[in-house]
Amino acid sequence: MSRSMIARTTQRGLSLVELMIAITLGLIVLVAILAVFSQNSRSFRQTETVAHMQDSARFALDSLARDLSMAGFYGGIYGASNITVAIGTQPTNDCGADATSPWWAFKLQRRVEFRNHTSATTVSTAFPCLGTATTPVVANTDIVAIRRVAGQATADISSGSSVQLRAGNFYLKTNGTVGSLIQNGNSATYQMSTSTDAPLQAPVTFWKYQPRVYFIRSYAETVGDGIPALCRMELQQVAGASMAVECLADGVENLQIEWGLDSDNDCVVDTYTSNPDADALAQTAITARIWLLVRSTDIDGGYTDDKTFNFGDYQRTQAQADSFHRRVYSTTVQLRTPVGDLGPCSASTAGATR
Repeated sequence: MSRSMIARTTQRGLSLVELMIAITLGLIVLVAILAVFSQNSRSFRQTETVAHMQDSARFALDSLARDLSMAGFYGGIYGASNITVAIGTQPTNDCGADATSPWWAFKLQRRVEFRNHTSATTVSTAFPCLGTATTPVVANTDIVAIRRVAGQATADISSGSSVQLRAGNFYLKTNGTVGSLIQNGNSATYQMSTSTDAPLQAPVTFWKYQPRVYFIRSYAETVGDGIPALCRMELQQVAGASMAVECLADGVENLQIEWGLDSDNDCVVDTYTSNPDADALAQTAITARIWLLVRSTDIDGGYTDDKTFNFGDYQRTQAQADSFHRRVYSTTVQLRTPVGDLGPCSASTAGATR
């Protein structure tokens, strides 16, 4: 037998056992790579979800806190009793049952109105504008109404008799001591009148009026979409006055507020309560604690939420575990202008910038 034939007969390839071992090792490496990739993808999605929740919560808290901190600010006028209401038309879908002027939207002495743990019955009674199909309020959430003017003046008349204002908008017209709440007509030019504007002759300043009602709605964009949202009902600035809905942040499931009351007028909170009576809220509230329960807008199939959340005077226990991420966000607000006309804390709040 030749040397070449002997060499060929002694050459060997991979055995079946070796091949199976190699395939097994390759599969293990592949599975490990896929597991790392899957875990990184899931971590990225969760991070993105939490970031979106934080953005929604931050915007919602900032909007609500800014309004609350300015509740009752009327262009530097001390006390709503120094303001007359010269509004001749009740807003459509006004958020109160008041039959005579000043109607609900213009009750300046009620700078803040609040309802704790609302239900369908309390909503329709306390805030009729929220008892409709377009404003289904989530049960066991709080509602707060805030009346104030914008933090910066819109225009002023230092001399002359006219000023440019947006048609249909509502303004507080004031000389710094007394004021009048008005609605500009269909013209962009507001003309001062010696008969209707006395004693508010020039110089006067105009501030945009902003009454708002914050609540949690059961849907964000379309009825039945299942995404709760923080919304507000606001006086629409048009010739035909009406209250209109604007939603600020999606995924907000619950709003709770506790009020810090200063019962002895020393500008220090004596007690916190989640259910103050109207007089206490109007006269002694100087701070507010705000809690928002925010959930993701999309489910995470690899996550199960069965947590119990305690915030304010409310406890939320999952009736059935689901796959939404949830977080509680909170802030405490110093009421820049105390909610009532009384109390020494209001002496230093003549100006505003927010």
